[in-house]
Amino acid sequence: MKPNVITRVFPASPSIKTMGPCLLAAGLCLLSACTIPLPSAQPDATRYYLLSAAPGQPAADAGPTLKRWVVGVRAVAIAPYLETKSFAVRSQANEVIFLDSTRWGEPLDQGIARVLAENLQSLKNVMRVSTQPFRADEQRDYEVLLRVAACEGATNGEVRFSAGWRILAPTAGAGTVAEGNYTASGLRWDGHDYGQLAAKLSEAVGALSRDVAAALPKEPAKD
Repeated sequence: MKPNVITRVFPASPSIKTMGPCLLAAGLCLLSACTIPLPSAQPDATRYYLLSAAPGQPAADAGPTLKRWVVGVRAVAIAPYLETKSFAVRSQANEVIFLDSTRWGEPLDQGIARVLAENLQSLKNVMRVSTQPFRADEQRDYEVLLRVAACEGATNGEVRFSAGWRILAPTAGAGTVAEGNYTASGLRWDGHDYGQLAAKLSEAVGALSRDVAAALPKEPAKD
């Protein structure tokens, strides 16, 4: 009798011809994964604006004999809600929107002090203007203090700027020689152009500067 023979059949190994298309497909998938474009960096959309001095301001009336003063502009105090570089836009009476992508190019208090000084310097009854920190050896006839309560646009197109000011005579020991309040009126913007809003607020600082210059004494303060 012939012995029983058990034959085990193994599956055939894939041939090169069979594996070729699979390897090619896998390679293409890998290549495709490597060439997926990465998200591109988005440009910074933040816009920065500055207040500007008023061009060609008229001279303050200093009387028949023009007195020219050395004036110091002290650090400007601003309302706490304005202590941010973001533009403030009033949407309702008690609601303010701060725009992260629309900012001042410098701290607002410093910008107002800078423009006030530049505006005063252009007026004929002012000889020279300095800002803090003052030089220890510099003598000033008068110093200007400014407290800004509002400096913003509103969604209804109104431009809001208001400030109280004082003029002091530090060298004469006379204390306050003049003071007043300024509130902008009639200034409008389109609600969208923030460069226009910055220009309108600059106009407001220009009008305030003329009020301050006009209030400078006509004669030196008495000891």
